Amino acid sequence: MRVLRFDLERPELEYYFHELYQAFDPGVKNVLTGKADGVLVEKTEGTQVVLTLTWEGGKALTRTYQFNSSVEPLENSLYKGFLYDFLSEYFEKRLQWGTLTGIKPVKMVQQYYKQGRTTTQIRNRFRDYYRVSNDRTDLLLQISKTQASLIPSEQVSEANRLISIYVGIPLCPSKCDYCSFVSTIVDKKGENLQRYLDHLLIEIKKTGEVLKASNLRIDTLYIGGGTPTVLSANQLEQLMSVLEGSFNLSQLREYTLEAGRAETINQEKLAVARAHGVERICLNPQSMNPQTLLSVGRPWQAGLLEQQVELIKSMAFKTLNMDLIAGLGNETPEDFLRSLEAVIALDPQNITIHNLSIKKGSRLKDQNGIVVNEGYGEDFYQAVKNRLGAEGFEPYYLYRLKYTRDNSENVGYAKRGHEGIYNILMMAECQSTLGIGAGATGNLYDPVTDNISKVFTVKDVKTYNERFEEIVEKKCGAYRILSMNKK
Repeated sequence: MRVLRFDLERPELEYYFHELYQAFDPGVKNVLTGKADGVLVEKTEGTQVVLTLTWEGGKALTRTYQFNSSVEPLENSLYKGFLYDFLSEYFEKRLQWGTLTGIKPVKMVQQYYKQGRTTTQIRNRFRDYYRVSNDRTDLLLQISKTQASLIPSEQVSEANRLISIYVGIPLCPSKCDYCSFVSTIVDKKGENLQRYLDHLLIEIKKTGEVLKASNLRIDTLYIGGGTPTVLSANQLEQLMSVLEGSFNLSQLREYTLEAGRAETINQEKLAVARAHGVERICLNPQSMNPQTLLSVGRPWQAGLLEQQVELIKSMAFKTLNMDLIAGLGNETPEDFLRSLEAVIALDPQNITIHNLSIKKGSRLKDQNGIVVNEGYGEDFYQAVKNRLGAEGFEPYYLYRLKYTRDNSENVGYAKRGHEGIYNILMMAECQSTLGIGAGATGNLYDPVTDNISKVFTVKDVKTYNERFEEIVEKKCGAYRILSMNKK
């Protein structure tokens, strides 16, 4: 595969160029700079800067930008826009997301609103400055409007009191080829699962003790994985009872349990969850095509998923979320759309559409490297959005990842009143989250500076178990500071 080389004159531009090049051609791992294929030249003429990039065959792209050098420096993102214009001509295509390569574009819209910008100003900013298409800009504005009523709007001192809790169960019955999470396979006797649970319960109790003296109020609680429902009904009862005994959960807006895989749930486990106040269940088929699932190492049993959906509905959970991944195996657009129709027919209240991302740690990456195929095209993505819209599903949260098919996005769709609040808060980064367990990252939010600081945990169960006391003491120390600051 050919890789372009450029002399960009400014070393700080190399990062921008690498990211943008990978957005146009995701299969390229490294893009090198140096005098070879092209040269970027900058000339300042009064209040104007002229950028010219010359490349193979004497082709050149020139852009002139106006700025006031006595007031502000030339912004690096302006160069990023210029490099985008060049790559757009070089590859003869434009990207729906323009120069944006970050994970959380909705948060950018929310920040602009906080700064007092109007919708028109924001729209123009995304179009002219970031080269984002009108369609994706409209999507960001729509999602931001939906989220506004679900993000706490209290004053700083009051908003400070709201936190979320994430409990991680990074164990699974087996690992799917596309999965990049550091999840542990449960051994036949379940010994590694029980040992992990024993330590997890201690961490929950210790974290609860840290919070007792504070006025922090728990807003959402999310039990994720891995596959949390690898726990037996008795183990799940133990976990949820300890959570209730350690934290005041009386004012929860949302309590989520990831069921993940259909073969790991039964009526007894769901009854435990329902009795403890879980209202949102995630059951994620990823595809309704048996051949696709088997090709990526995900077990499938005829009729089981449909049976479990009926079981969940019979137990009156408020919200059922189901995930699909576009681009698994050798699926065609038609294959995916058939899966979508099958999921819609099951009548969940929430459907999340992911696009396959080749991630470090996944079996797909180990086998094939960073090989990112072309996506299904813009008509396909519009068809998905329109089909869901026709059934009353509206987009409510969005995030993006590198090495994703067609440089696209992951979008959560929900029927009104069934939006995933925890997901919204995580993407907005507007609230502290206590991460409990292996791989559970804590996010400590400072509303004065509007910044997040991270509290990391080792990802694998083995290391967590071996270094348990050291890990928990470090995390509780960070959470203790949060607790003390909020009295």
